[in-house]
Amino acid sequence: MPSVLPAIETTLDAVIFDFDGVILESVEVKDDAFRALFADHPGEIDMIMDLHRRHGGVSRFVKFEMIYRDILRQPLASGRKIELGRRFEELALERVMACPMVAGARELLDRLHGHVAMAVVSGTPDGELAAIIAGRRLSSYFAEIHGGSRGKRSIVDEMVRTRAWRRERVLMVGDAMTDHGAARANAVAFVGRVVPGEESPFPRDTIVIPDLHQFPAAVARAISSRVAAN
Repeated sequence: MPSVLPAIETTLDAVIFDFDGVILESVEVKDDAFRALFADHPGEIDMIMDLHRRHGGVSRFVKFEMIYRDILRQPLASGRKIELGRRFEELALERVMACPMVAGARELLDRLHGHVAMAVVSGTPDGELAAIIAGRRLSSYFAEIHGGSRGKRSIVDEMVRTRAWRRERVLMVGDAMTDHGAARANAVAFVGRVVPGEESPFPRDTIVIPDLHQFPAAVARAISSRVAAN
C-alpha cells in the first residue's frame, strides 16, 4: 500500500469500521454458526439464513427475536435467547480468533494509527467483541470499541458529537446495509466492502472496495463525492 498519510490526514478526522467482514474475514464463520444453530429447522433454514445475511451488522439477539417471530412463529423465552447466544459463541469464537484479517487491514491500521482516529462499531456483543479485539492484539489501534448493545446509528452520532469530529471528515467502512444506514443517518461518508464475486447489497452509487488495500483511493472518491453532492 503506497504511503498516503498526508492526504488522509488532511481529509479525515476519523474512520469508523465495522468488524466482521471489514477487519476480519469472519462472515463465513458467523454464517456457519447460524446454520448450525438452527439445523433442527431444515424446512426454514434458507429463510433463516436469508434473514441473517440481510440484517448484517445487527445484534444476533435481535436476529433471534426476528427468526422466532417472523419465521418460526414461536415465542422466544428469555432463557432460550440466552442459550442461543451462548451456543453461538461456542460455535464461532474459536474460529473467529483464528481467522485471517481482511487483505490490507493490518497495513491500514498501522498506517493510520497515531494519525487518524479509528473506532469499531459492530453487531457482536460488547464483551465478546472486546475479547476478540484484545485477543487479536488490535485494541491499541482504536479510540472506541462498540458492540451490539445499542444501534449503530446512535453510537456513531454519540461518538461524532462527544469527540467533536467534523461529520464531513468522518468515514465509515462496512459490509452491510446496517452500516450504510448508520453512515447516511449521521451525514458521514461511507465505503462498502464487498467480497469479490459476491453481489453488492448497497445502492448502485455506493463506493465499494474488495479489500482494504483499496482504501486510500476510496477515501479520495468518497470525500470528493460528498463535496460534489454539497
